[in-house]
Amino acid sequence: MARKARTWKGARTPQALKRVRQSLRRHAINQRTRSEAKTLVLAANNIALGRAEGDGAAAVAAAISALDKAAEKGILHPRNAARRKSRLMAKANAAHLLEGATTEVAAPKRKSTATKTAQRKKVAASKASKAAAGKAADRPRTAAGKAKVAVVRASRETAAARKRAKADTTPEAPAEG
Repeated sequence: MARKARTWKGARTPQALKRVRQSLRRHAINQRTRSEAKTLVLAANNIALGRAEGDGAAAVAAAISALDKAAEKGILHPRNAARRKSRLMAKANAAHLLEGATTEVAAPKRKSTATKTAQRKKVAASKASKAAAGKAADRPRTAAGKAKVAVVRASRETAAARKRAKADTTPEAPAEG
């Protein structure tokens, strides 16, 4: 006689069954946090793109905080969270949401063990990499890179125009003397 085919393909041992229970519980908790982060990012994007009304700076801060928490807990990969924050900030900066905001970012609580010379080297290296990135940004290789350069260039031009307009409207004080 032929044997009956097994229908259950899942866990069999007590340890494996416990792992299944744990993963289901963890999935429910992680899904809640992931969903909250997505919702906050979507709300901030809608404000930045003009689809919704609200306090843009507060929405962006809440979205970034949610992404940081999710990355810290291991729910999102840190690079995934960084990528989402970068995209959000590009839209927020293009929409000038953060220009008038006075939100202060708390300093990290980790103590730095680097010496002053090491910190200076880090600063010099970051400046050099930013300079190299600035030169490379003039020659983007992808459509996304070209779009990012266009957004940055447009935001710089509008900021410069605002600055010029503000300088033109402020009355000059008469010179004494």
